[in-house]
Amino acid sequence: MHFIYSLAPSFGSILASPGYACLIICFFLLARFLKLTSFDEKPQITLRKKGRVKIKRKFSIDNNDSFDNNFENFVNVDLAELLEQCSILKETYIPPPIWGRNGHLQTMFYGILGHHSLKRAFDKRHFIILKDGATATFDVFEPIFKESKKNVDITLVFCPGIANCSESNYIRTCVHLLQENGYRCAVLNHLGVLKNVPLTSTRIFSYGGDGELESIFNSLFILYPSTSFIGVGFSMGANVMTNCLAKLDKAILSRIILAISVCQGYSARDTAPLFMEWESCRRIYNYIITENVKRLLRHNFAMAIQPHVNSGLINEKQLWSSTSLLWLDECYSRRIYGFSSLEDYYEEISCLQHIKGIKLPMIFINSLDDPLIPETLWKPVKDICKSHPLHAFILLKHGGHLGFLEGKSPIHPRSVTWLDRFILQLAEAVNSQMESVGEYSGNLNDFKDDRRKSF
Repeated sequence: MHFIYSLAPSFGSILASPGYACLIICFFLLARFLKLTSFDEKPQITLRKKGRVKIKRKFSIDNNDSFDNNFENFVNVDLAELLEQCSILKETYIPPPIWGRNGHLQTMFYGILGHHSLKRAFDKRHFIILKDGATATFDVFEPIFKESKKNVDITLVFCPGIANCSESNYIRTCVHLLQENGYRCAVLNHLGVLKNVPLTSTRIFSYGGDGELESIFNSLFILYPSTSFIGVGFSMGANVMTNCLAKLDKAILSRIILAISVCQGYSARDTAPLFMEWESCRRIYNYIITENVKRLLRHNFAMAIQPHVNSGLINEKQLWSSTSLLWLDECYSRRIYGFSSLEDYYEEISCLQHIKGIKLPMIFINSLDDPLIPETLWKPVKDICKSHPLHAFILLKHGGHLGFLEGKSPIHPRSVTWLDRFILQLAEAVNSQMESVGEYSGNLNDFKDDRRKSF
Protein backbone atom coordinates (compact mmCIF):
# COMPACT_ATOMS: atom_id res chain seq x y z
CA MET A 1 0.00 0.00 0.00
CA HIS A 2 1.33 3.41 -0.99
CA PHE A 3 0.76 6.51 1.14
CA ILE A 4 0.81 9.99 -0.30
CA TYR A 5 1.75 12.75 2.09
CA SER A 6 0.91 16.35 1.20
CA LEU A 7 3.20 19.13 2.29
CA ALA A 8 0.42 21.72 1.73
CA PRO A 9 -1.33 22.95 4.87
CA SER A 10 -4.88 21.77 5.43
CA PHE A 11 -7.80 24.13 4.80
CA GLY A 12 -8.63 24.07 8.48
CA SER A 13 -5.16 25.16 9.45
CA ILE A 14 -5.34 28.03 6.98
CA LEU A 15 -8.57 29.27 8.51
CA ALA A 16 -7.03 29.02 11.95
CA SER A 17 -3.95 31.04 11.05
CA PRO A 18 -3.81 34.64 12.41
CA GLY A 19 -2.65 36.01 9.07
CA TYR A 20 -5.66 34.64 7.24
CA ALA A 21 -8.00 35.97 9.91
CA CYS A 22 -6.45 39.42 9.57
CA LEU A 23 -6.88 39.22 5.80
CA ILE A 24 -10.57 38.39 6.17
CA ILE A 25 -11.07 41.24 8.62
CA CYS A 26 -9.30 43.70 6.32
CA PHE A 27 -11.44 42.57 3.39
CA PHE A 28 -14.67 43.13 5.28
CA LEU A 29 -13.50 46.49 6.58
CA LEU A 30 -12.57 47.56 3.05
CA ALA A 31 -15.92 46.36 1.72
CA ARG A 32 -17.67 48.31 4.46
CA PHE A 33 -15.61 51.44 3.76
CA LEU A 34 -16.35 51.23 0.03
CA LYS A 35 -20.00 50.35 0.72
CA LEU A 36 -19.85 47.57 -1.86
CA THR A 37 -23.16 46.13 -0.65
CA SER A 38 -25.01 49.45 -0.98
CA PHE A 39 -27.48 49.43 -3.85
CA ASP A 40 -28.14 52.35 -6.17
CA GLU A 41 -31.42 54.27 -6.21
CA LYS A 42 -33.23 56.96 -8.14
CA PRO A 43 -33.11 60.49 -6.73
CA GLN A 44 -35.83 61.21 -4.17
CA ILE A 45 -37.88 64.32 -4.99
CA THR A 46 -39.83 66.25 -2.37
CA LEU A 47 -42.26 68.99 -3.39
CA ARG A 48 -45.82 70.03 -2.74
CA LYS A 49 -48.20 67.94 -4.80
CA LYS A 50 -51.25 70.19 -4.75
CA GLY A 51 -51.82 73.89 -5.11
CA ARG A 52 -48.68 74.58 -7.10
CA VAL A 53 -48.18 78.12 -8.34
CA LYS A 54 -48.04 78.39 -12.12
CA ILE A 55 -47.62 81.10 -14.76
CA LYS A 56 -48.74 84.16 -12.85
CA ARG A 57 -47.22 87.61 -12.56
CA LYS A 58 -48.45 89.24 -9.44
CA PHE A 59 -46.39 90.58 -6.60
CA SER A 60 -47.52 91.73 -3.18
CA ILE A 61 -45.46 92.82 -0.21
CA ASP A 62 -48.19 92.39 2.38
CA ASN A 63 -46.38 90.26 4.90
CA ASN A 64 -49.52 89.84 7.00
CA ASP A 65 -51.07 87.50 4.46
CA SER A 66 -50.15 83.87 3.95
CA PHE A 67 -47.50 83.01 1.41
CA ASP A 68 -50.03 81.64 -1.10
CA ASN A 69 -52.33 84.66 -0.76
CA ASN A 70 -49.79 87.44 -0.97
CA PHE A 71 -47.65 86.00 -3.74
CA GLU A 72 -48.30 84.36 -7.05
CA ASN A 73 -45.33 83.30 -9.07
CA PHE A 74 -44.06 85.93 -11.49
CA VAL A 75 -41.81 83.52 -13.41
CA ASN A 76 -43.29 81.62 -16.32
CA VAL A 77 -42.30 78.15 -15.22
CA ASP A 78 -43.90 75.32 -13.31
CA LEU A 79 -41.35 73.58 -11.11
CA ALA A 80 -43.12 70.21 -11.09
CA GLU A 81 -43.32 70.21 -14.89
CA LEU A 82 -39.66 71.20 -15.15
CA LEU A 83 -38.60 68.27 -13.00
CA GLU A 84 -40.89 65.97 -14.95
CA GLN A 85 -39.02 66.90 -18.14
CA CYS A 86 -35.66 65.98 -16.59
CA SER A 87 -35.25 62.34 -17.57
CA ILE A 88 -32.17 62.05 -15.36
CA LEU A 89 -34.42 62.17 -12.29
CA LYS A 90 -36.24 59.06 -13.49
CA GLU A 91 -33.01 57.10 -13.83
CA THR A 92 -30.99 55.36 -11.15
CA TYR A 93 -27.86 57.29 -10.29
CA ILE A 94 -24.99 54.82 -10.75
CA PRO A 95 -21.65 56.00 -9.33
CA PRO A 96 -18.30 54.59 -10.54
CA PRO A 97 -17.72 50.98 -9.46
CA ILE A 98 -15.65 49.95 -6.43
CA TRP A 99 -15.13 53.39 -4.82
CA GLY A 100 -18.05 55.49 -6.12
CA ARG A 101 -20.45 54.59 -3.30
CA ASN A 102 -18.14 56.05 -0.68
CA GLY A 103 -18.96 59.67 0.04
CA HIS A 104 -15.42 60.49 1.19
CA LEU A 105 -13.85 59.32 -2.08
CA GLN A 106 -16.48 61.13 -4.15
CA THR A 107 -15.71 64.28 -2.16
CA MET A 108 -11.96 63.89 -2.67
CA PHE A 109 -12.16 63.31 -6.40
CA TYR A 110 -14.78 65.87 -7.44
CA GLY A 111 -12.29 68.71 -7.81
CA ILE A 112 -9.57 66.54 -9.33
CA LEU A 113 -11.27 64.68 -12.15
CA GLY A 114 -12.59 67.62 -14.13
CA HIS A 115 -11.61 68.50 -17.70
CA HIS A 116 -7.92 69.23 -17.14
CA SER A 117 -7.55 69.76 -20.88
CA LEU A 118 -10.06 72.62 -20.92
CA LYS A 119 -8.59 76.05 -21.43
CA ARG A 120 -8.97 78.34 -18.44
CA ALA A 121 -10.23 81.02 -20.82
CA PHE A 122 -13.18 83.33 -20.29
CA ASP A 123 -14.66 85.65 -22.89
CA LYS A 124 -14.56 88.68 -20.63
CA ARG A 125 -13.71 89.46 -17.02
CA HIS A 126 -15.71 92.22 -15.35
CA PHE A 127 -14.73 94.30 -12.33
CA ILE A 128 -17.17 96.06 -9.99
CA ILE A 129 -16.16 98.46 -7.22
CA LEU A 130 -18.39 98.02 -4.17
CA LYS A 131 -19.22 100.64 -1.56
CA ASP A 132 -16.59 99.42 0.89
CA GLY A 133 -13.90 99.59 -1.80
CA ALA A 134 -13.85 95.86 -2.53
CA THR A 135 -13.49 94.83 -6.18
CA ALA A 136 -15.90 92.08 -7.14
CA THR A 137 -15.01 90.14 -10.29
CA PHE A 138 -16.97 87.79 -12.48
CA ASP A 139 -16.16 85.97 -15.70
CA VAL A 140 -18.56 85.60 -18.61
CA PHE A 141 -18.43 82.53 -20.87
CA GLU A 142 -20.37 82.87 -24.12
CA PRO A 143 -21.83 79.87 -26.01
CA ILE A 144 -19.13 78.02 -27.93
CA PHE A 145 -21.25 77.25 -30.97
CA LYS A 146 -23.17 80.34 -31.94
CA GLU A 147 -25.48 78.37 -34.23
CA SER A 148 -26.70 76.37 -31.23
CA LYS A 149 -27.94 79.46 -29.42
CA LYS A 150 -31.42 78.99 -28.02
CA ASN A 151 -34.51 80.89 -29.08
CA VAL A 152 -34.81 82.01 -25.46
CA ASP A 153 -31.74 83.79 -24.10
CA ILE A 154 -30.78 82.21 -20.76
CA THR A 155 -27.71 82.99 -18.67
CA LEU A 156 -26.63 80.78 -15.78
CA VAL A 157 -25.00 82.59 -12.86
CA PHE A 158 -22.65 80.43 -10.75
CA CYS A 159 -21.55 81.05 -7.18
CA PRO A 160 -18.70 78.57 -6.41
CA GLY A 161 -17.88 76.89 -3.12
CA ILE A 162 -15.54 78.14 -0.43
CA ALA A 163 -12.22 79.51 -1.76
CA ASN A 164 -13.20 78.58 -5.35
CA CYS A 165 -13.57 80.56 -8.56
CA SER A 166 -14.16 80.16 -12.29
CA GLU A 167 -10.82 78.33 -12.58
CA SER A 168 -11.90 75.45 -10.32
CA ASN A 169 -12.15 72.16 -12.21
CA TYR A 170 -15.76 71.35 -11.33
CA ILE A 171 -16.88 74.84 -12.33
CA ARG A 172 -15.05 74.72 -15.66
CA THR A 173 -16.49 71.30 -16.48
CA CYS A 174 -20.07 72.37 -15.85
CA VAL A 175 -19.64 75.68 -17.64
CA HIS A 176 -18.05 74.00 -20.67
CA LEU A 177 -20.96 71.56 -20.98
CA LEU A 178 -23.46 74.41 -20.90
CA GLN A 179 -21.44 76.46 -23.39
CA GLU A 180 -21.45 73.55 -25.82
CA ASN A 181 -25.22 73.46 -25.60
CA GLY A 182 -25.76 77.14 -26.32
CA TYR A 183 -25.90 78.77 -22.89
CA ARG A 184 -24.08 81.80 -21.55
CA CYS A 185 -22.52 81.43 -18.09
CA ALA A 186 -21.30 83.99 -15.57
CA VAL A 187 -19.15 82.92 -12.61
CA LEU A 188 -18.46 84.91 -9.45
CA ASN A 189 -14.84 84.86 -8.32
CA HIS A 190 -14.77 85.05 -4.53
CA LEU A 191 -12.75 87.90 -3.08
CA GLY A 192 -9.13 86.99 -2.53
CA VAL A 193 -9.17 83.75 -4.52
CA LEU A 194 -7.74 84.87 -7.87
CA LYS A 195 -3.97 85.08 -7.59
CA ASN A 196 -3.59 87.81 -10.20
CA VAL A 197 -6.38 90.05 -8.84
CA PRO A 198 -5.28 91.91 -5.69
CA LEU A 199 -7.68 92.88 -2.93
CA THR A 200 -8.76 96.51 -2.82
CA SER A 201 -10.44 96.30 0.58
CA THR A 202 -9.47 94.86 3.96
CA ARG A 203 -11.43 91.62 3.68
CA ILE A 204 -11.83 88.42 1.71
CA PHE A 205 -15.09 86.59 0.98
CA SER A 206 -17.48 85.55 3.73
CA TYR A 207 -19.75 82.50 4.02
CA GLY A 208 -22.99 84.42 3.65
CA GLY A 209 -22.12 87.89 2.39
CA ASP A 210 -24.19 88.51 -0.72
CA GLY A 211 -23.04 92.02 -1.63
CA GLU A 212 -20.71 90.79 -4.39
CA LEU A 213 -23.32 88.49 -5.92
CA GLU A 214 -26.03 91.15 -5.86
CA SER A 215 -23.76 93.65 -7.61
CA ILE A 216 -23.02 91.02 -10.25
CA PHE A 217 -26.72 90.39 -10.86
CA ASN A 218 -27.28 94.14 -11.24
CA SER A 219 -24.42 94.38 -13.71
CA LEU A 220 -25.55 91.36 -15.73
CA PHE A 221 -29.10 92.70 -16.03
CA ILE A 222 -27.75 95.84 -17.67
CA LEU A 223 -25.18 94.03 -19.85
CA TYR A 224 -27.77 91.54 -21.12
CA PRO A 225 -31.18 93.27 -21.01
CA SER A 226 -33.01 90.54 -22.95
CA THR A 227 -31.78 87.51 -21.03
CA SER A 228 -33.35 85.56 -18.19
CA PHE A 229 -31.26 84.01 -15.43
CA ILE A 230 -30.81 80.76 -13.56
CA GLY A 231 -28.81 80.94 -10.33
CA VAL A 232 -26.59 78.02 -9.29
CA GLY A 233 -24.78 77.85 -5.95
CA PHE A 234 -22.35 75.20 -4.73
CA SER A 235 -21.83 74.47 -1.02
CA MET A 236 -20.92 77.80 0.64
CA GLY A 237 -21.82 79.52 -2.63
CA ALA A 238 -25.32 78.04 -2.37
CA ASN A 239 -25.72 79.75 1.01
CA VAL A 240 -24.59 83.03 -0.54
CA MET A 241 -26.98 82.55 -3.49
CA THR A 242 -29.93 81.78 -1.21
CA ASN A 243 -29.24 84.79 1.01
CA CYS A 244 -28.96 87.02 -2.03
CA LEU A 245 -32.24 85.86 -3.56
CA ALA A 246 -34.03 86.44 -0.27
CA LYS A 247 -32.99 90.11 -0.26
CA LEU A 248 -33.22 91.12 -3.93
CA ASP A 249 -36.04 93.48 -4.87
CA LYS A 250 -38.92 92.48 -7.15
CA ALA A 251 -37.53 94.16 -10.29
CA ILE A 252 -34.44 91.99 -10.14
CA LEU A 253 -36.26 88.82 -9.10
CA SER A 254 -38.56 89.14 -12.11
CA ARG A 255 -35.60 88.34 -14.37
CA ILE A 256 -34.50 85.25 -12.43
CA ILE A 257 -36.33 82.09 -13.50
CA LEU A 258 -35.20 79.78 -10.74
CA ALA A 259 -32.20 78.87 -8.61
CA ILE A 260 -30.37 75.68 -7.68
CA SER A 261 -28.66 75.03 -4.35
CA VAL A 262 -26.15 72.16 -4.20
CA CYS A 263 -24.77 70.53 -1.04
CA GLN A 264 -25.07 73.39 1.40
CA GLY A 265 -25.56 73.16 5.15
CA TYR A 266 -28.15 75.97 5.39
CA SER A 267 -27.33 77.02 8.97
CA ALA A 268 -23.85 78.13 10.04
CA ARG A 269 -24.99 78.11 13.66
CA ASP A 270 -25.91 74.41 13.46
CA THR A 271 -23.01 73.46 11.19
CA ALA A 272 -20.20 74.88 13.34
CA PRO A 273 -20.52 72.45 16.28
CA LEU A 274 -21.04 69.49 13.93
CA PHE A 275 -17.78 70.36 12.18
CA MET A 276 -15.99 69.87 15.50
CA GLU A 277 -17.12 66.23 15.71
CA TRP A 278 -15.02 63.30 14.50
CA GLU A 279 -18.01 61.46 13.04
CA SER A 280 -17.62 61.04 9.25
CA CYS A 281 -14.19 62.70 9.67
CA ARG A 282 -15.81 66.13 9.76
CA ARG A 283 -13.11 67.40 12.12
CA ILE A 284 -10.49 66.51 9.49
CA TYR A 285 -12.43 68.27 6.73
CA ASN A 286 -12.80 71.23 9.07
CA TYR A 287 -9.04 71.44 9.48
CA ILE A 288 -8.40 71.16 5.73
CA ILE A 289 -10.89 73.91 4.90
CA THR A 290 -9.47 76.12 7.64
CA GLU A 291 -5.94 75.73 6.29
CA ASN A 292 -7.19 76.59 2.81
CA VAL A 293 -8.77 79.82 4.06
CA LYS A 294 -5.61 80.67 6.02
CA ARG A 295 -3.60 80.14 2.83
CA LEU A 296 -5.73 82.80 1.12
CA LEU A 297 -5.29 85.12 4.08
CA ARG A 298 -1.51 84.72 3.92
CA HIS A 299 -1.56 85.45 0.19
CA ASN A 300 -3.55 88.63 0.85
CA PHE A 301 -1.77 89.51 4.10
CA ALA A 302 -1.07 93.15 3.27
CA MET A 303 -4.75 93.99 2.78
CA ALA A 304 -6.71 91.34 4.67
CA ILE A 305 -4.59 90.97 7.83
CA GLN A 306 -2.06 93.75 8.41
CA PRO A 307 -4.54 96.66 8.78
CA HIS A 308 -6.58 94.75 11.36
CA VAL A 309 -3.46 93.74 13.29
CA ASN A 310 -2.27 97.35 13.34
CA SER A 311 -5.63 98.53 14.65
CA GLY A 312 -5.67 95.85 17.34
CA LEU A 313 -8.89 94.32 16.01
CA ILE A 314 -7.41 90.85 15.61
CA ASN A 315 -4.65 88.86 17.28
CA GLU A 316 -2.36 87.55 14.56
CA LYS A 317 -0.91 84.76 16.69
CA GLN A 318 -4.36 83.42 17.56
CA LEU A 319 -5.42 83.66 13.93
CA TRP A 320 -2.57 81.56 12.57
CA SER A 321 -3.00 79.00 15.33
CA SER A 322 -6.60 78.34 14.29
CA THR A 323 -7.29 74.71 13.40
CA SER A 324 -11.05 75.02 12.92
CA LEU A 325 -13.45 77.35 11.15
CA LEU A 326 -15.13 78.02 14.48
CA TRP A 327 -11.95 79.49 15.98
CA LEU A 328 -10.96 81.21 12.72
CA ASP A 329 -14.33 82.96 12.62
CA GLU A 330 -13.97 83.99 16.26
CA CYS A 331 -10.45 85.36 15.70
CA TYR A 332 -11.07 86.98 12.31
CA SER A 333 -14.42 86.84 10.47
CA ARG A 334 -16.90 88.07 13.04
CA ARG A 335 -14.51 90.85 14.13
CA ILE A 336 -13.83 92.38 10.71
CA TYR A 337 -17.53 92.27 9.83
CA GLY A 338 -18.46 94.09 13.01
CA PHE A 339 -20.32 91.43 15.01
CA SER A 340 -20.13 91.40 18.80
CA SER A 341 -20.43 87.62 19.04
CA LEU A 342 -19.93 84.55 16.92
CA GLU A 343 -23.56 83.56 17.46
CA ASP A 344 -24.77 86.84 15.94
CA TYR A 345 -22.43 86.43 12.99
CA TYR A 346 -23.59 82.88 12.26
CA GLU A 347 -27.23 83.88 12.63
CA GLU A 348 -26.80 86.69 10.12
CA ILE A 349 -25.06 84.66 7.43
CA SER A 350 -27.30 81.57 7.61
CA CYS A 351 -29.90 81.20 4.87
CA LEU A 352 -32.25 78.72 6.57
CA GLN A 353 -34.32 81.50 8.10
CA HIS A 354 -34.93 83.05 4.65
CA ILE A 355 -35.89 79.99 2.58
CA LYS A 356 -39.64 80.11 3.26
CA GLY A 357 -39.85 83.70 2.09
CA ILE A 358 -37.96 83.33 -1.20
CA LYS A 359 -40.46 84.20 -3.90
CA LEU A 360 -39.10 82.28 -6.85
CA PRO A 361 -38.66 78.57 -7.63
CA MET A 362 -35.68 76.93 -5.94
CA ILE A 363 -34.31 73.41 -6.09
CA PHE A 364 -32.22 72.19 -3.15
CA ILE A 365 -29.91 69.21 -3.75
CA ASN A 366 -28.13 67.15 -1.10
CA SER A 367 -26.70 63.64 -0.86
CA LEU A 368 -27.25 61.09 1.88
CA ASP A 369 -23.56 60.19 2.09
CA ASP A 370 -22.21 63.74 2.20
CA PRO A 371 -19.52 63.57 4.91
CA LEU A 372 -19.75 67.31 5.58
CA ILE A 373 -23.53 67.79 5.61
CA PRO A 374 -25.38 65.22 7.75
CA GLU A 375 -29.14 64.70 7.67
CA THR A 376 -29.78 66.98 10.63
CA LEU A 377 -28.72 69.97 8.50
CA TRP A 378 -30.76 69.33 5.36
CA LYS A 379 -33.87 67.74 6.89
CA PRO A 380 -35.45 71.12 7.86
CA VAL A 381 -35.24 72.21 4.22
CA LYS A 382 -36.78 68.96 3.04
CA ASP A 383 -39.66 69.55 5.45
CA ILE A 384 -40.13 73.10 4.11
CA CYS A 385 -40.35 71.80 0.54
CA LYS A 386 -43.20 69.44 1.47
CA SER A 387 -45.54 72.40 1.82
CA HIS A 388 -43.84 75.25 -0.06
CA PRO A 389 -45.50 76.05 -3.43
CA LEU A 390 -42.25 77.06 -5.14
CA HIS A 391 -39.47 74.88 -3.74
CA ALA A 392 -38.32 71.30 -4.31
CA PHE A 393 -35.79 69.11 -2.53
CA ILE A 394 -33.77 66.38 -4.29
CA LEU A 395 -31.87 63.78 -2.28
CA LEU A 396 -29.37 61.37 -3.80
CA LYS A 397 -28.23 58.27 -1.97
CA HIS A 398 -24.66 58.62 -3.21
CA GLY A 399 -22.54 61.48 -4.48
CA GLY A 400 -20.61 62.79 -1.50
CA HIS A 401 -20.01 66.52 -1.22
CA LEU A 402 -20.21 67.99 -4.73
CA GLY A 403 -19.09 64.68 -6.24
CA PHE A 404 -21.85 62.94 -8.21
CA LEU A 405 -19.31 61.25 -10.48
CA GLU A 406 -20.48 58.64 -12.98
CA GLY A 407 -18.92 56.06 -15.28
CA LYS A 408 -18.32 52.36 -15.70
CA SER A 409 -14.58 52.62 -15.10
CA PRO A 410 -13.21 53.06 -11.57
CA ILE A 411 -10.00 54.48 -13.03
CA HIS A 412 -11.43 56.92 -15.57
CA PRO A 413 -14.89 58.12 -14.50
CA ARG A 414 -16.68 60.60 -16.70
CA SER A 415 -15.52 64.15 -16.17
CA VAL A 416 -19.10 65.31 -16.79
CA THR A 417 -20.94 64.47 -13.59
CA TRP A 418 -24.55 63.65 -12.79
CA LEU A 419 -24.92 67.18 -11.45
CA ASP A 420 -23.62 68.72 -14.67
CA ARG A 421 -26.12 66.72 -16.71
CA PHE A 422 -28.98 67.64 -14.38
CA ILE A 423 -28.23 71.37 -14.60
CA LEU A 424 -28.16 71.10 -18.39
CA GLN A 425 -31.44 69.16 -18.53
CA LEU A 426 -33.07 71.68 -16.22
CA ALA A 427 -31.89 74.57 -18.40
CA GLU A 428 -33.28 72.78 -21.46
CA ALA A 429 -36.61 72.27 -19.68
CA VAL A 430 -36.73 75.95 -18.74
CA ASN A 431 -35.94 76.89 -22.34
CA SER A 432 -38.79 74.68 -23.56
CA GLN A 433 -41.33 76.12 -21.13
CA MET A 434 -40.36 79.72 -21.79
CA GLU A 435 -40.62 79.20 -25.53
CA SER A 436 -44.21 78.07 -25.04
CA VAL A 437 -45.27 81.02 -22.85
CA GLY A 438 -43.07 83.84 -24.16
CA GLU A 439 -40.03 85.53 -22.69
CA TYR A 440 -40.26 88.29 -20.10
CA SER A 441 -38.23 91.45 -20.16
CA GLY A 442 -37.93 93.43 -16.93
CA ASN A 443 -37.79 97.20 -16.49
CA LEU A 444 -34.17 98.25 -16.27
CA ASN A 445 -35.19 101.59 -14.73
CA ASP A 446 -36.12 99.71 -11.58
CA PHE A 447 -32.61 98.35 -11.10
CA LYS A 448 -30.44 99.96 -8.46
CA ASP A 449 -26.74 100.02 -7.77
CA ASP A 450 -25.16 98.29 -4.83
CA ARG A 451 -27.20 99.40 -1.79
CA ARG A 452 -26.28 97.30 1.23
CA LYS A 453 -23.18 96.85 3.29
CA SER A 454 -21.03 94.11 1.76
CA PHE A 455 -19.83 91.47 4.20
